[in-house]
Amino acid sequence: TEAEVAPLLARLSPRAREALARLSPLASVSRIRNRLLIAHGAGDDSIPFTESLRLAEAAGTPAVILKTFHHTGSGRDLALVGPAARDAGKLFGLAGALLARE
Repeated sequence: TEAEVAPLLARLSPRAREALARLSPLASVSRIRNRLLIAHGAGDDSIPFTESLRLAEAAGTPAVILKTFHHTGSGRDLALVGPAARDAGKLFGLAGALLARE
């Protein structure tokens, strides 16, 4: 979580924090002039989905958070059938937005 990461980041050297800031798309996302579609798996154990929420807020666009996806694919639990169907609907909506003409 963000609360767990903040103390770890604080212990980094100033040079390392500057490098992370340069790598982050957060500062430049507001300059994107084309449509920006953001989707992220809530179960991503590599990059927290809250990072996509921050990007979406900075870009002024919504983010699609998929409950049954992690960093590299979908979950495999039978209890995920209902949420997976909802995520499929979100993905179709995202694909429709990508293909839509402006």
